[in-house]
This record gives sequence, C-alpha cells and structure tokens, in this order.
Amino acid sequence: MPSESRTFIEEARRSQIIACAIEVLADHGYAHATMARIARQAKISAGAISYHFGGKNQLIEAVVAEVARLATDMMVPRILAQPTATLALRAYLESNLDFMRLHRKPLLALVEVITHMPGEEGGPGPYAEQAEVAITDLEKVLDWGQRSGEFRDFDKRTMAVTIRGAVDAVPARMLNEPGLDLDLLAQELVTTFTLATRRQQ
Repeated sequence: MPSESRTFIEEARRSQIIACAIEVLADHGYAHATMARIARQAKISAGAISYHFGGKNQLIEAVVAEVARLATDMMVPRILAQPTATLALRAYLESNLDFMRLHRKPLLALVEVITHMPGEEGGPGPYAEQAEVAITDLEKVLDWGQRSGEFRDFDKRTMAVTIRGAVDAVPARMLNEPGLDLDLLAQELVTTFTLATRRQQ
C-alpha cells in the first residue's frame, strides 16, 4: 500500500511539473524556460525537478508527450466515430483546429520546443517522433478512403505530408494574427482537402 501511494504522489507531482513547464514555455519562451523558473512556478526546488525528470531535456520530452496526449484524447474519438473516411478527414481537420483554440498554452509551448530545441548532435528534435505518428495516423484515414472508393488514387504519404503542412502552418498565423478566424480556416481546409482527395464521378 505505501508503494502504491508513493507512486500516485510521484505521478501527481510529475503532472504538476509538466503543467508548470507548459505555462513557462508558453508565457516566457524556450530560452527563458529555465529549471529555476519552472521550479518557482511549481513552488518546488529545481532539485525536485531533477529527481523526477533527470534534466531539462527529459522534462521537455515529457511536455511534448503531454501535449500529444491532450491532442490525441480530443481528436481520436471524434475521428473514429465517423461512418465514412470523408467525414473522418473532416473531423481530423476540425479537431486539430479545435485543439489549437481550446489548448492555446500547450500549443504555444509545443511551438517553442519545435522552434528552439534542436536534436542532440544534429539528430531529430523531441517532436520528431510525434510528428511521424501524426503523418502515419493520417495515412490510415487516407487509406480507408481509398479502400472504400471515396478517395481518388494518390500517394498517401505525399497527401498526408501536404495536409499536415497546412495544419502545422496555423499556429504561426495565430501568433501573428490574434483575430484569426479558426472556424473559417477549418471550413476552408475541409473544402480544400475534400476536393483534393475525393474520387471524381
């Protein structure tokens, strides 16, 4: 029983630290998201962060995983609930932008990480694995549409990269254009990629 309680407490502390790291990244930027600042936000010592995560890189990786989890928990049920691939692609696009609207600080934190944290020794950055998962998950929707006859014949990888490129361009526009109409943007993205993927009658 004590070990179970300790595990629960440690997980709660980890979640608190990740939430504080997201706040600091979103509010102050990657360059100023020091362990000391995150510790102050969490009202703990920097040593406590090191105890739970080892170092800043590991904490940043945990932040990326948490943002990905938030997005997945919100998007996947909506996509899987659709009866057709065409509607699933629509749900994919709309839920992406809904996530950006409803989880602005996690989104900004992720943008800071992607923009400012390179991979070790020139390797892939901490978001590279999640970015690949996003592509392959989208390829599954596109494959569904091709198998069902809803979508035309195209290279799924190329189309998935194109769609992700359009979605991933949105956060920068949100930063530069605070009044950006995400509902209108979602509508245009849905129209654009419905036309781009559908089979001609």
